[in-house]
Amino acid sequence: MTIINKYMKTYFKNLRKNIKSGFTLIELLVVIGILGVLAAALVATIDPFEQLKKAQDTNTTNALVEWLNATTRYYTTHSAYPWDTVANGGANCHAGAVPTGDVSLLSTGAMNDCTTALIGDNELKQAFATSNNLKYIFITQEVANNQTVGCFNPSSKSILHNANTHYTVAGVDAGVLCDTTAHKDANPTSCYWCTR
Repeated sequence: MTIINKYMKTYFKNLRKNIKSGFTLIELLVVIGILGVLAAALVATIDPFEQLKKAQDTNTTNALVEWLNATTRYYTTHSAYPWDTVANGGANCHAGAVPTGDVSLLSTGAMNDCTTALIGDNELKQAFATSNNLKYIFITQEVANNQTVGCFNPSSKSILHNANTHYTVAGVDAGVLCDTTAHKDANPTSCYWCTR
C-alpha cells in the first residue's frame, strides 16, 4: 500500500507540474503562424473580389437575356419592337438611338424608355425599373436582318474566358477571344459578351 501511495503522490505531483507549465510563447506563435498561412491560402484560392465580379456579371447576363426575351414576346404580340413607332405597333422608345450603318444602338435614355414600355406591357417585372444591371447592357437592332443583339462588357475572369466574349458593343464578331484581363485592357472595344 505504501508503494501505491508513494506512486500516486509522485503521479499527482508531476501532473500538477505539467498543468502549470501550459504552452510556451514560441508554441503559440508557431500555431498562429500556421493558421495564418492556411487562411491566406484559402483567401487566395477563393478570391472574394473575383467572386463578386462573377456575381455581378451573372446578374447582368440574366438581366440581358430577360430583356431580350421580353422584346421577343413584345414583338410576338405587337408585330413590332418597342422602339418602333406607335404607327407601326411599337412604343416609340427609340428616341435617343444612335444609328451606325445598318445597326442602331439604343442609348441609355432609350433603354430606360423601352424598359418602361416593356414593364407597362407586362413583359418585364416592375423590379427592372430600378435595376442597376441595365446600365451595363447595350441593345443593338440590326436593321438588315431585323435581329436584336444584347451585349455587356464583363469584369470577371470566368466570363472573359467565355467563348461568347469576343464581340464589339454592336455585337459584331471581333475575331479574337477576350480571354485575359490584359487583352481586355488592350482591346476594350472587342471584349463584349453578346447574345441574340
